[in-house]
Amino acid sequence: MLAGPERPIPEPQDAASDAPAWDADIRRGYLPPRRGFLAKRGFYAPTAPGAPSTTRQAEILNTAVIAAPTDDEGILVGRDTLSRTPVAHDPITAYNKRIVDSPNVVCMGDVGSGKSSLLKTVYVARPLLLKGRRVCVIDKKAQGEESEYARLCREMGYDTIRLRIGSDSEGSTLNMLDPLLLGGDKGGGRYATLRTVAELSQSGKELTSWEGKALRMAYRYGIRTAERAGRVPVIPDVIEFLGNVDIDEFKDLAPHAKRKMNEAGLTVKFLLDKLVSDELEGLFDRETSKDVRLDGKLTVFDISRLPESGPALTISMMLINVWLLGIMKKHPGWQTNCVVEEGWHLVGGPSGKVIQSNAKLARAHGLSNIVSLHHVSDIPKKDPAIAFIKEAQTVHLYRQGLNDDARMCERLFSLKPGTAKQLQGLPNGRQYLKIGTRPEMLVEHTRSRWEVAMTDTNEALDTQRHQNS
Repeated sequence: MLAGPERPIPEPQDAASDAPAWDADIRRGYLPPRRGFLAKRGFYAPTAPGAPSTTRQAEILNTAVIAAPTDDEGILVGRDTLSRTPVAHDPITAYNKRIVDSPNVVCMGDVGSGKSSLLKTVYVARPLLLKGRRVCVIDKKAQGEESEYARLCREMGYDTIRLRIGSDSEGSTLNMLDPLLLGGDKGGGRYATLRTVAELSQSGKELTSWEGKALRMAYRYGIRTAERAGRVPVIPDVIEFLGNVDIDEFKDLAPHAKRKMNEAGLTVKFLLDKLVSDELEGLFDRETSKDVRLDGKLTVFDISRLPESGPALTISMMLINVWLLGIMKKHPGWQTNCVVEEGWHLVGGPSGKVIQSNAKLARAHGLSNIVSLHHVSDIPKKDPAIAFIKEAQTVHLYRQGLNDDARMCERLFSLKPGTAKQLQGLPNGRQYLKIGTRPEMLVEHTRSRWEVAMTDTNEALDTQRHQNS
């Protein structure tokens, strides 16, 4: 402060003399009365001493760093057990975002651990609510007199396509020469399918050049015969010309070449005769059944009554896969989930190489193959199914009761050390979800009331229990 003649500089004063006396009696907040013997026993607060920790271990105490493991672009899978946040994932969306390199999915676990509930909700019912989505289910699991997906299929407004052996059965027929089955392809696709069926009939052994020529000529003449009659060609039309060398294409052959061509044609004829014999009667020997709808958003093939051994199951799987690729080429822009219960029959066995080649081509058509398996140890080491499992970038791992199976999963899918022990004790409905190269996460599958009813697989046992009570 400036001072002039009118404002003299004030004299300094003793601050201590004018300041109020210090009140040492500070009023503290309210303290509830405590009794000493209760405080010692932890009645008011925990008495256990704290455990020493480190900065890295104590990160878990800061809930702000526990973020959701996935974003919201996907289909709800369940709840992350660590962050208690929703987990959303869709393999096709993740593939388009380059999160994964393959849209294929593997779901693995013991019987009754929750695999079917996951497939029915996350990969069937929920995707059908989205625009431009299609779902195909190949169901090998029986539930009573029908397949496990029959009830869900009816609730969605569709009927299952039941494949049964026998002329008097209530099953449907798939004509492998039907253009509709191949997405409208009337060219080489039908011959390629026919040749593959012949090779599958002899456990995947390829046809010789002579056998291939005999089949091609028989196919050509069989197609002409059916077209002149104004109907769709069927397998018997082709079988009729196998072994016939009295056609224009063979008239210039030498006598020994004609005999060899006749033998080659008869060899293929004997292979295809299985399709019209009692062994496979009613499956592929007639025109496609009228009740077969292949253009809906949901298509369920019930193969639960087909025998485990023999060509019926393998050929059916191959035809379904060929139809699926054909329908995707005919209607581009749609994204498709192909769900396979008991999936070793699709990705392994004699048809494994065919399925593997089609699966690689399917990436360009928006196809995600979702396969359900029990254990890796159930599959031979050199089977094509192993390559399919390694290629899958989305893996759902449910309980693996055996130590060897759990350790094999830990090694095959590059899980954290020690996860095998946790896999052995997972409760029903909990899974380790592995997406691409990201660390696995422990997820609890969540369902609505309607989904709980649709995924009940104990109906037959409950009915039997009710009858016995």
